[in-house]
Amino acid sequence: MDNTDQLKTFLSLFAVNLPTLLVCCIAVIVIFTKWRQASSAAIWALVGFGLILILCVVMPLGQTVLQHWVYQSGDRLSRMWAFSALGVASSLLHAVIYTFLLVAIFAGRPKAAG
Repeated sequence: MDNTDQLKTFLSLFAVNLPTLLVCCIAVIVIFTKWRQASSAAIWALVGFGLILILCVVMPLGQTVLQHWVYQSGDRLSRMWAFSALGVASSLLHAVIYTFLLVAIFAGRPKAAG
């Protein structure tokens, strides 16, 4: 796999994340415009959406590097575990992101009288 193939692989994997990347960029702009109205919630939301932005670049890059590493030699079967490890790491990071966004929903809200 040469550098041109790696770049094509990265761009094709990155293209899948473009809608998410666009929504996150808009979300970050909205968070900054509403910062004064709900600063404690904005911090959590900014961390959540910021992590998503990072994952939109890091995951395709990681998949590209892994594909190059796994397929560069004839020992593919012993290296296939790396794809599972990357998938598990991605899943765990998404769970953390959803937790941040959930906290952002409730952060700074007054407690209901009851």
